[in-house]
Amino acid sequence: MKDFNFSTCKVFIAGDVMLDKYYFGSVDRISPEAPVPVVNIRREESRLGGASNVANNICSLGGQSMLCGVIGHDFFGKEIERMAKKKQISLSLISSQQPTVTKARIIGGKQQIVRLDYEEKLELSETEITDIRQIVTRLLPDYPVLVVSDYGKGFVSDELCRFLITEAHKHRIRVIIDPKGKNWAKYAGADIVTPNVKELSDIVGYAVPNTDEAVTQAAKEAIGQNQLNTLLVTRSEKGMSLIGQGEPVHLPTHSEEVFDVSGAGDTVVATFSLCLAAGFDLFTAMKTANIAAGIVVKKLGTATLTPEELSIACR
Repeated sequence: MKDFNFSTCKVFIAGDVMLDKYYFGSVDRISPEAPVPVVNIRREESRLGGASNVANNICSLGGQSMLCGVIGHDFFGKEIERMAKKKQISLSLISSQQPTVTKARIIGGKQQIVRLDYEEKLELSETEITDIRQIVTRLLPDYPVLVVSDYGKGFVSDELCRFLITEAHKHRIRVIIDPKGKNWAKYAGADIVTPNVKELSDIVGYAVPNTDEAVTQAAKEAIGQNQLNTLLVTRSEKGMSLIGQGEPVHLPTHSEEVFDVSGAGDTVVATFSLCLAAGFDLFTAMKTANIAAGIVVKKLGTATLTPEELSIACR
């Protein structure tokens, strides 16, 4: 496969914007106060999470991204803006009185000890919804692909999700949904939905075995029940499956070693959407996204990859 050049490829991302904090340290003793490890912090790091991680992956691969979402009037929100601008992510963010969704992970050695979540369920005001609609109406037509990154934090409401899909299809823009929760009715009409096996199980109402046959059957149920077109199911160590109108396609994982799956789904969505923006067919986009996922799961935490890494892995 030739080298990747996504410099002219553009993707619009709307969804739950989050910040991932990492505190790295060593564990040498147990606390005398309680039977828990004492982590001596040596280094801390901030990374873009949620929808902003999708945007970050796109820019890391050399593409252009526009990020639409909500942050709080707080330090974490400012940190997201600073980091996004540094990474040349275009921003159309609304500031809310609610806190910026933040996940803080404490790492002792190479083991995650605990995760601390700062969040409240986002409830958009009528004014904020109007502002978001105006942003989308003005900017979306310039982008051939829309990614809706739903982390269940409140941004992707039924009303807003349906508006995004309708507005995109007015301009023949492909819609990719990274889903969350048990309400997929709001995704009706989306071109591609990208659940993992657990998310697929949640929506069909039973535990789906991670086999080609079971995943295919459950995916067809989900498509029929929710008026969808195609599912790209990520299956951890089993790779991924593309189920739509034609014959199902199953690809084994491209990674022999899985170190950390945090954010791997974001990488899949980002790479897949970027490939579609570049004019790739669905199978080639899937194959490329599978290879990209195999690269990032070898890295610690919410990670990205470069066009060079992708090109080398594709040879």
